[in-house]
Amino acid sequence: MPDWKHEIRQRLASVKLEPAREAAIIEELAQYLDDWYAELLAGGARPAEAYRQALIELHGSELLVRELRRLERSPKHESLVLGARRTNMLRDGLQDLRFGLRMLLRSPGFAAVAVLSLALGIGSNTAIFSLIDALLLKSLPVQDPQQLVFFSVARPGGTDVAFSYPLVERFKQANHSFAGIIAYDARREKLRLSVVEAGARSEIESVQAEQVSGNYFAVLGVNALVGRTLTEEDDQASDPQPAAVISYDFWQRRFGADPSVVGRKISLNDFPFTVIGVTPPGFSGLEAGGKPDLWWPLQMTPQVYPGRQWLKNSRSEWLLVMGRLGPGVSREQARAEMDQVYRQQLSEMPAERLAQLTPTERGNYFARRLELEPGGAGWSHLRQQFRQPLYILMTTVGLVLLIACANVANLLLARAAVRQKEITVRLALGAGRFRLVRQLLTESLLLALAGGALGLLFAYQGARFLLTYLPQQRPVSFALNPDARVLGFTLGVSMLTGILFGLAPALRATRLDLAASLKEKGASSSAGRSRLALNQALIVAQVALSLFLLVGAGLFVRSLQKLKSLDAGFEREQVLAFTVEPGYGLSAAQQTSLYKQLLARLEALPGVRAASVSNRLLFNFNVAAGGAKIKVPGYTPPAGADTSCWGLWVGAKFFETMGMPLLQGRDFGPPEEEPVEAHKQAVRQGTRNPAGDQAAPRAAVINQTMAHDFFGQDNPVGKDFFLLGGDLQAAHFQVIGVVKDAKYTSLRETPQRTFYLSHFQNPGAGSLTFLLRTTGRPAGFGPAIERAVRELDHRLQVVRLKTMNDVVNESLAQERLIAQLASFFSLFALLLACLGLYGLMSYSVTRRTSEIGIRMAVGARAADVIRLVMKETMRLVVIGVATGLSAALATTRLISSLLFGLTPNDPVTIAGAALLMIAVAALAGYLPARKASQVDPLMALRSE
Repeated sequence: MPDWKHEIRQRLASVKLEPAREAAIIEELAQYLDDWYAELLAGGARPAEAYRQALIELHGSELLVRELRRLERSPKHESLVLGARRTNMLRDGLQDLRFGLRMLLRSPGFAAVAVLSLALGIGSNTAIFSLIDALLLKSLPVQDPQQLVFFSVARPGGTDVAFSYPLVERFKQANHSFAGIIAYDARREKLRLSVVEAGARSEIESVQAEQVSGNYFAVLGVNALVGRTLTEEDDQASDPQPAAVISYDFWQRRFGADPSVVGRKISLNDFPFTVIGVTPPGFSGLEAGGKPDLWWPLQMTPQVYPGRQWLKNSRSEWLLVMGRLGPGVSREQARAEMDQVYRQQLSEMPAERLAQLTPTERGNYFARRLELEPGGAGWSHLRQQFRQPLYILMTTVGLVLLIACANVANLLLARAAVRQKEITVRLALGAGRFRLVRQLLTESLLLALAGGALGLLFAYQGARFLLTYLPQQRPVSFALNPDARVLGFTLGVSMLTGILFGLAPALRATRLDLAASLKEKGASSSAGRSRLALNQALIVAQVALSLFLLVGAGLFVRSLQKLKSLDAGFEREQVLAFTVEPGYGLSAAQQTSLYKQLLARLEALPGVRAASVSNRLLFNFNVAAGGAKIKVPGYTPPAGADTSCWGLWVGAKFFETMGMPLLQGRDFGPPEEEPVEAHKQAVRQGTRNPAGDQAAPRAAVINQTMAHDFFGQDNPVGKDFFLLGGDLQAAHFQVIGVVKDAKYTSLRETPQRTFYLSHFQNPGAGSLTFLLRTTGRPAGFGPAIERAVRELDHRLQVVRLKTMNDVVNESLAQERLIAQLASFFSLFALLLACLGLYGLMSYSVTRRTSEIGIRMAVGARAADVIRLVMKETMRLVVIGVATGLSAALATTRLISSLLFGLTPNDPVTIAGAALLMIAVAALAGYLPARKASQVDPLMALRSE
């Protein structure tokens, strides 16, 4: 054997090690070179060639010798100054970064796969967080938003947020806890706006407008960018001012940022207003995502909405209320004060109304209590609808990121096996384990930060894609550009991810038996088994998490499918709906005449099969005029029973247009086209039968549920009923037909008792919804409709034109969001898990090449090898599937409120998800198994 010690001693001479330590290192390295020299000779190399190769191996340690020299520098002459210590740490950190970058650039394929996996995981988390931040967390751009509170009413079964104007005034009069209380319109209706230019009015357009109390801007601490904001003097009941404050975006869009906009004349619903100011950029009201174009005083309501008595009617609940707490006042103190006012208002319910309530209704009514919620983030109807789905999606993408981390951890373990010789020599030369762990963690953090940077690009596009899932019934706008909070979240997730997937491989890679590692080529068998065990544990976790996500996604997808296939009671295909706004310059009679003329013109359009009208659109945000109690002669309701029914005012051919089959009786016809006054006149003249009543009954069509509940098995056609409340108090109706049950507000609702009245028999002023059933694509009729309306009267305006198919689909926005995104992320998790399984089995097969060669040399067939590898694969998969199913069965009940038509532990869904997981995992394991079965025994034994 050559004398290796002389060569090693020459290379270590400049390091000046302690004699004992130098001797130990020389002994270990000499033994390593002896083993490597003997192995080369056994492989067929000539002695001279084997000696040369061994010297090359020794020469490869020069860099490590220099590192050992640096580490062995004695610090005894350095003063222990804090600054010097921090300087060394900084220098070491920069050195780790440079070395880590070099190592990653040497393995571009590994780095690309790791960075892309992490980018998708981190980007998904950032995108979901961006929407959660904008919708749920971001504070309003007002002064001290943490002082704001939002008024709500807790009642059995839910929460109410709207209040009447008289009650708001009572809150203000009794206030001792707030610096100010403000109210604003909860409905955010669109108004008809025109701008007076050169003495003439511009074309009518629709704008989002909010009615607000005069102290709205003062309490919020929002000042005007141009002009001034509304004041309490503008909102005096005795002398309200037609003043409007426009938003910055509307100022830019409609007035070209003209600073002379103050004083410009506009009209709202044909009533003249004056622009007095412009809000600062960024302020868009108190609703998250809301984009009002202008604000105007509450006391101008009678002028903008003639005939509406909202300011006087204590039963008209339409205002949202917020307050700013006074100095030193707690939220509970303010709540107790306001709750006393609210309970006083409850106790003043008129006796006749109280007598109409059932005992249950009466108990629920007086069980209400006023609550004050934190108002710094404003309020949004979307927040109530999408809070739970967004948190579920955040959990989903968090689990996907965990799976990606496990995948990268497996890659790092495999890479550590390749770098084991480097790590062994470093440790042998005296490098501390902590120092090596820090170096490996630095490489992991570089991967994570690169993944986070790329993930930000994915998140930017992904967040905008998420906005397409929000319902468009009320336009919303969120600024989803990455801000400090989003960037901080991304950085935090990236750092945590780097530590999460990098720490275990770093600790495992540096836990070595130096003597065994230097004597044997590559890793020792015990180290290989330990590393493989960690790989297997990571794969089991990936399979379990993937199956858990697949089960959840399957439940959401099946719920969505059941909702889509549900019979809504009407045929939504080829139906177009739109609303006509007449403004307030036309009388009720004039509007009715125009509506009838327009209906005739629409029916005459080519491709229109049927046309009708309705006072409300099905599946709209506020749909049915529910809660009207009725009385049926001869019917005695059970004690405490609720006799409320929903009511819709429709035109002739409504049921034909909507595809709602009549089961009994007839539709509305020419007799029901006459207004009630004309009907009464016909009775007085003797041309109509009064049917024993002081006035002839009005016609009504009822649905199946109402017919069953009030008339049982009897034929309801020709039967009478009376309304006990509402605008038609004590009105007498006669049933002329029974129509199939339909869904009115959502596909999830149970059938509600509903009656339909003839709109033209009970005409009123205001907008009206038109419905067309077409023979072709309904969306293409928009231009023809606009033209027909303009030709009839230029004062009429078409708004909210959409197909019924779109209306119903928008009602499923929440279900579609969670089903589609959960499916995408669960399939991505499945892909990651199977790639990890494939990588592990490929690594395992490579390690066992010699074993497989021996087995095949002694007679094992290819099928036996495949069976051997697949047995190991399926063992991991079965353990993961069992773990994932246990977790799914224990937690799916938490999402039961989002499901429809199936239980949280639906066996079909769970079985399907498990079979999909097993099938794809089996394929991922079969590919390495098939490769193993093709091993040439002779080559395998020779390589060993």
